[in-house]
Amino acid sequence: MRRRANATVAGLLGGVLRALPLRLRALTKERFTSTGILDYPGDPIRLLVDSEPELARLHACRKEPETVAWIEQFVLPGEVVFDVGANVGAYSFVVDRATRGNCTVYAFEPSFSTFAQLSRNVALNGSQGRVIPVFLALSDLNGLEAFNYSSLAPGAALHALGPSRDSKGQPFRPALSQPVLSYRLDDFVTHFAAQMPNHIKLDVDGVELKVLRGASRTLPDRGLRTIMVEVEPTRPEFGAIQTLLTENGFVEHARYPHGPDAEHAMNILFTRGPKTALP
Repeated sequence: MRRRANATVAGLLGGVLRALPLRLRALTKERFTSTGILDYPGDPIRLLVDSEPELARLHACRKEPETVAWIEQFVLPGEVVFDVGANVGAYSFVVDRATRGNCTVYAFEPSFSTFAQLSRNVALNGSQGRVIPVFLALSDLNGLEAFNYSSLAPGAALHALGPSRDSKGQPFRPALSQPVLSYRLDDFVTHFAAQMPNHIKLDVDGVELKVLRGASRTLPDRGLRTIMVEVEPTRPEFGAIQTLLTENGFVEHARYPHGPDAEHAMNILFTRGPKTALP
């Protein structure tokens, strides 16, 4: 009921704005900024909210408490994190706050609308130089590859790199399909003199295996200590992801299902060395 009422009010306000002259509409939009506070305790993290998906991002810590616990327990000051599929940057900023600004985060996001908000959020939180937005998709090849948008709203997810299939492998009709720059993680580090990651957060809605295959020189590096990857257990690539990481010296540390059964996505934490209990 409340959602329907909100949609009605938003429609009425939208009608009023559309009735204004174009210049006045542009000036109004330019001067009106809507922000919310991420549900991370301590020093507040502010995020722009210009869409319904961005409202959901404000509850990212409640949605994935295991990701917050991983950051707080494993990521140390002075280390480097690759946030692959960063969206508007919620977890990138958690890394920044948890290490008191003493960590470098490369935040990869190929969606043009979401990348713009990610960049603005960096400025909003004074994290420039520490959280580094990177406007490309990581994969197993260098070049241009089709990127199929589930929605053009900033903060939206479930896009598809390559074939227009969702995270469960089902075809969908994209809101937009356009080429984006795709890069192997290894070559990104080499060609752009980026720092090697100590930790990787991987949330890319179905192309996790491609990203990991593009990191064939990075995965064996002993400096890379943990990988948190969101996977769909029902996808055929699931076993290959586990095998690839095991072959490169990682052990499965813990699983965190996002639903009551095996059909739902889950986060899996892979670590080197002995296990350390997470809350």
